[in-house]
Amino acid sequence: MLVLGIHDGKDPSVVLMRDGAVERIGFEADYVDDPFEISGFPSHATEHLMAVEGLSGDEVDVIAFAGQHLAEPRTRRELLKQFAESGTLRAFSKRLLKTAVPFTSRKPSRRDRLRHLEKLGLKPDRSTFIDHHLAQAAVAAAGTHSKDGRLLVLCCEGSGDGIAASVHVSRGGRLDRVATIGDDNSLGSFLETVTFLLGMVPERDEGLLMELGGLARGPQLSKVTKRLSILFDFDPLLPLNWRRSGNLPETYDCVEFLRVHLRRRRFDHIAGATRRFLEQFLGQWIDRCALKTACESVVLTGSVFGLRSLYPALSNCTRAGQLTICPTPTDAGNAMGAAIMALAEKKGVEHVLPLGQPWLGEDAGEGDCAEFARKEEARGGVWVDQPENLEERAAELIAGGALLGRITGRVDMSRLGLGNRSLLCRGDLPELRIASQQLLRPDVFWHEVPTLMLNTELESEFLGTEKLPLDSVGEYWLKPRRPQIWTGRMNPNAPVPVQVTNEGADPSTAALIRQFRKAAGRTPLLCTPWLNRRGQLVRTIQDARESWRTQGLDGVIAGPHIVLRRADPDATKPKHAELARRAFYGGL
Repeated sequence: MLVLGIHDGKDPSVVLMRDGAVERIGFEADYVDDPFEISGFPSHATEHLMAVEGLSGDEVDVIAFAGQHLAEPRTRRELLKQFAESGTLRAFSKRLLKTAVPFTSRKPSRRDRLRHLEKLGLKPDRSTFIDHHLAQAAVAAAGTHSKDGRLLVLCCEGSGDGIAASVHVSRGGRLDRVATIGDDNSLGSFLETVTFLLGMVPERDEGLLMELGGLARGPQLSKVTKRLSILFDFDPLLPLNWRRSGNLPETYDCVEFLRVHLRRRRFDHIAGATRRFLEQFLGQWIDRCALKTACESVVLTGSVFGLRSLYPALSNCTRAGQLTICPTPTDAGNAMGAAIMALAEKKGVEHVLPLGQPWLGEDAGEGDCAEFARKEEARGGVWVDQPENLEERAAELIAGGALLGRITGRVDMSRLGLGNRSLLCRGDLPELRIASQQLLRPDVFWHEVPTLMLNTELESEFLGTEKLPLDSVGEYWLKPRRPQIWTGRMNPNAPVPVQVTNEGADPSTAALIRQFRKAAGRTPLLCTPWLNRRGQLVRTIQDARESWRTQGLDGVIAGPHIVLRRADPDATKPKHAELARRAFYGGL
């Protein structure tokens, strides 16, 4: 049975599920110039997926849309204008007009959403619509395993189908909804408003705000935290729900209130207080939910829990035995959840297979990599090598001070890189750390660069790993046991982003990490997501070819090939100093 899952809201995506197993995922953002502006039906991603898989419209049995209703599509300019007008007479008049007069709202109807299917040859009569939060909970439950078969799924975000947060319990794959919080009490909308007030872009820069908040210091921090904590409290009659307090209006329309409430407060104190408030409040909510449902395993999803820098504090606050984050906590993963729920409704939950490995995106095969190496050699200025022990040779180069891009296999569904679409370098050289930061976010100086680790190394290198599953794959923020080896960071004692993989899931990346440990000891192996000039993850070999020279990389690991930039174009054979041009470490 073929099921096509579609998310046609912000950051649209499409998923193909065959006989209960997710086989491929595609993101519309990969096919546009500005990935932050895209919303609506993923027409390009769907067309590409069907072409790669060789599917026709008649072969698809079910088309599952994520979300019963969609919000109005907004560009970044319209989003910022909406926040700027919040609380004004103009905004009130617009809201009143949309409520009182029919057909003035820009919200897409179901007919509008189905109209795109016919252009692709798909059958609209085979479509179904899945609740937004059920789709998110289904992805989280399918990607996490618990010892007793019971799993607590907590979702917290801005808004989806009128709900901002939900509590589900999964028993043998069957989801039961326990509690919901309306979008007028949304912590996600509250966080977006604070992001706007601090001069950042809502729905994009909340992660940067949390990282900035981790650097805040001073006695005023606790006072600002207290001012924020009085704005929400837990419902005494519904212990799993929270509500607004302290005269806070609806959180999607609280710009002017927070502007007055936080006046004359320093920006870093506001960022730090927001982070502390979220850590304390969400930590209490997780603990309450785990206690009331008697679940030992908890999985977090939604855009608020997608702020992975909150994980260390949340892990310390809860008494649950296992605490994980969904592989795709944002709305982009809803296409997968819609496909899972549609299959469960048609065939039963026993036909839904657990999510396997996260590498479900575009593939960079050996043939494409060989063509890339041939074209780069013809272009000139490079050395091309195909060593017998690829991982050992790549580890030597990285340990010697090279900054290498690595593209091999398939893209992970969380678009984090995870070593297969990443920039790799050693983490104790300031120039390499700065170069990685600049390639990731050139406009932000406090952004942390992830490091790559095996799951077997976590317990010896980091604190607070006892609540992570043994087979973890993904990104978590963890506090290092030996801060002295994490040189070049603004706060060496703070948690660091760690991209975790394991040998069973990705043997080649695991072998590269082991060889790097032999060459460089406990030196961190930085693993930055490799982005192109448009800010998108490098997806294909063509993206890598267009990016690596202009970004100043020392070379590329493309499948079984290593392409190295030549320091001396007139040289006839590689020299040790050219393979590791940084004088601090010398040649190999």
